[in-house]
Amino acid sequence: MIKPKQRGGYMNQAETEAWMKETGQYDAWIEKRRLLDEELRKRELDYARAEAPLVEELHAVGIHLQSVWDLVNTDNCYTEAIPVLLTHLDRPYPAAIREGIARALAVPEAADAWAVLAAAYRSETNFQVKDGLAVAVSNTAGRDHLEEVVSMLSDRSLGPSRVLMLRILRSIDKTRANAILEKLSDDPDLSKEVDAIQRKQAQRANARRKAKKSKE
Repeated sequence: MIKPKQRGGYMNQAETEAWMKETGQYDAWIEKRRLLDEELRKRELDYARAEAPLVEELHAVGIHLQSVWDLVNTDNCYTEAIPVLLTHLDRPYPAAIREGIARALAVPEAADAWAVLAAAYRSETNFQVKDGLAVAVSNTAGRDHLEEVVSMLSDRSLGPSRVLMLRILRSIDKTRANAILEKLSDDPDLSKEVDAIQRKQAQRANARRKAKKSKE
């Protein structure tokens, strides 16, 4: 009988299948995979039906795609899609689609809608959608939004999604970023990422000092 490899080893697919056949697990494994594949196809069809109105409106403005996630995964500019996405932002789509809409709005072209995105982020209760909105808020924020960004970062009731907005601080206001990060360093949802950012900044500063010293 073929047995699983020991001491941290692993079996390749052929070995796994052979072992399952010999132990009588193969048929159950195949059926489980079939059911999972069937569930995935059904979910994809359900999502396609649900977001059909959004896809149709995007087609009408010249944006041809199958899913809003096609926008999230493209490097192309899609300015014409922004008004449509904003119109659909608060509609009762499944969470996966609403997250896709939010992440598709995480582009500079949506900067004029920052207040709308920030309000949506504050009120959102679904963690998946809230993450997408946090990215949108972060990617569209400008210097004029710093105080509200800090307010959101300081509001622990908004949860762990705030971590996705931390790295934008230096882009908005480099001179104040370090002090803001220090104030957030004891937040349980943010402390790990704050520490990572601070360590990276310290490493960069140290590298600059060494480079400067080597030129003297």
